[in-house]
Amino acid sequence: MQNKIFIGFIALILAAHIHKVMLEKDLYKKMTMKKLLITLSKLRIQVVNGTRILFPLTKNQSTIYKAFNVKEPV
Repeated sequence: MQNKIFIGFIALILAAHIHKVMLEKDLYKKMTMKKLLITLSKLRIQVVNGTRILFPLTKNQSTIYKAFNVKEPV
């Protein structure tokens, strides 16, 4: 039971940080937090013969990466 509470606490910290960044960067005007997470879950990478192939980022995915100051994957 303690593990579940700890995981829930970590999830709350992450959700609070995402909410804070979305407020600061005005991302709520474009999407909800649920839409943000769904958009990022659509990022696809395939490995063919040991070579990573990244599907092109959408405009929304690129906006999210820039808002969170995360380097876009190559």
